[in-house]
Amino acid sequence: MRGKGALVLLLLAGVVIYFVYFMRTEKKAPVEEEVSRFNQTKAELTSVNLEQLSRAIQEWMGDHEGRVPESLRELQGGRSYGLALTDGWGRDIKYRKLSDSSFELLSAGADGRFNTDDDIVKEY
Repeated sequence: MRGKGALVLLLLAGVVIYFVYFMRTEKKAPVEEEVSRFNQTKAELTSVNLEQLSRAIQEWMGDHEGRVPESLRELQGGRSYGLALTDGWGRDIKYRKLSDSSFELLSAGADGRFNTDDDIVKEY
């Protein structure tokens, strides 16, 4: 009986040491690393989509005396640009006219909420 109790205590101590070691190394779990890479890829895709959309808007501005469109619908009215109007997470990109010659494109980022730290914002 004493041998089994000692073995259980030794095994329990080993499990505790194992968890303490991995908690101290502060290394992300493989799943967390994959999620992080996945979100990084989606953020990069979003940046590419924003750049392509901004180029189309700037081309549209060239055809309209440098005037910024009121909305993305106005942009699409003249030509079929075949643009992605969504970010890497499949959510709509937000367009804001800042002035007659400047605009802003926004993605809510990974959390899907605007006005948070992970938003992707490009001002042109």
